[in-house]
Amino acid sequence: MNARALIFLLLGVGNAFAQGFAGLGTDAEGFAVPEPGKRFEFPQDHGAHPDYRIEWWYLTANLTGPDGADYGLQWTLFRSALAPGEAEGWESPQVWFGHAAVTSAATHLSTERFARGGIGQAGVIAKPFAAWIDAWQMEGDSLDRLQLSATGNDFAYDIAMHAEGPLVFHGAGGYSVKSAKGQASYYYSQPFFSVEGKISLPEGEIRVRGTAWLDREWSSQPLADDQNGWDWFSLSF
Repeated sequence: MNARALIFLLLGVGNAFAQGFAGLGTDAEGFAVPEPGKRFEFPQDHGAHPDYRIEWWYLTANLTGPDGADYGLQWTLFRSALAPGEAEGWESPQVWFGHAAVTSAATHLSTERFARGGIGQAGVIAKPFAAWIDAWQMEGDSLDRLQLSATGNDFAYDIAMHAEGPLVFHGAGGYSVKSAKGQASYYYSQPFFSVEGKISLPEGEIRVRGTAWLDREWSSQPLADDQNGWDWFSLSF
């Protein structure tokens, strides 16, 4: 299941296409909305923003094995708020879901997880950085140096990443406009991770090295009411 389908599953609204994809073009009353001129504060902004409706930590990697074979890796944690704010236990309105995948020239292996906030099953904290859902982890002393792991029925990976360049802020200093009507998100990336670790596939364990990038984005109304959704791709040179 891809990211758009996951968002639709958790936020699905009848007549979604008249209101923006999965309701993300509907009124954001009660939620915080992005404003121009934000002064980002780190490490705090690496963590969760429960007053906004939707947020993600999206990691993608291009890797190579000892024999020169290429592999792709993906680890994504989404947060979707049924209402703004946080609460303890099952009263939390925060819904979390994760997606992990490994690809090769011949196969695409993937799995997913779903969780509720407030019970410790999933979450993100800024310092020391930790993002998790069940046993999946992305953690480290800071966002510059992370350990990443996930396990599915037929694959697993455990990799170390360290940043070799600065954060990149999209749009106007991290304020990324999505429509002519002004809907926007806060959006920055760390595209300069160097990666080393191992992936486990049905044919065995493979040591890999390569590069990765992490996208960080949050908003409450990233679409206009006449937008159906978005197409997203990333090129790494």
